[in-house]
Amino acid sequence: MAALALLVLRGSSCLNVKRPYKAPTAKEVIAALRVRSARVRTMRGETRMNHRTDQGKVKATVRMMASQGGRLRFDAVSPFDTPLATLVTSGGRFALVDAQKNRHYHGPASPCNIARLLRVAMQPDDMLTVLGGSTPIIEHKSASVAWDDRAFEEVLTLKGSQLTQTVRLDGTDRRWDLRLSEIRDSEGLLLSIKASDYKTRGGLRLPQRIKVEQPRNKAQLDVTFKQQEVNVKLPDAAFELPEARGMPSQKVDCTTVIKQ
Repeated sequence: MAALALLVLRGSSCLNVKRPYKAPTAKEVIAALRVRSARVRTMRGETRMNHRTDQGKVKATVRMMASQGGRLRFDAVSPFDTPLATLVTSGGRFALVDAQKNRHYHGPASPCNIARLLRVAMQPDDMLTVLGGSTPIIEHKSASVAWDDRAFEEVLTLKGSQLTQTVRLDGTDRRWDLRLSEIRDSEGLLLSIKASDYKTRGGLRLPQRIKVEQPRNKAQLDVTFKQQEVNVKLPDAAFELPEARGMPSQKVDCTTVIKQ
């Protein structure tokens, strides 16, 4: 009966369902998002990642490690557990070993270089923020929060000089689970982050499914966690940049176009 009543409430456009808790301020919601990001200091897991390219959708098992301070490691492996590619960022530098093409790339740990494996272009620390169930927050001049009585979500709106960000959250019990974050400019959508299927890991609620889209770059990344650990000690050796070891090596930046 309770489930039926909830469906009736959700399906009715005539009812004004009030928050089941005290209305938050925009400042409180922003602080909660930042605290959530800060609490995820490290992460290790095994994921199923799907991304789209001009040739279609690519699926791979990816083992990942991430740490605050811009340290990332992603190892894509085949169904037979053979290495396909390894991307590492550390100390502002990046290296990518593409075992399938027998190539080594290195350069700054810029969003465009991270996109060479993950397709979506993000700063290393922003990648950890997203995997941890939060969102990067734009610089803004104004902030407001409103209650969506049909979706049962808090809607945070941030307005900057050139960008606008809308963040939808589940505020039940002040847990502030991210559902959707969108960043737009005057020409349309720049970045969309969707998070779902939350589970408690290490005392933190973390999404098990994340979808990141950058329509302007025709980039999409779907992440499904199969294993996930948070705030565990990670070996420093994991973030040592992989060497070429005889492979052709190329320095790359955002202006470098690599022929496929």
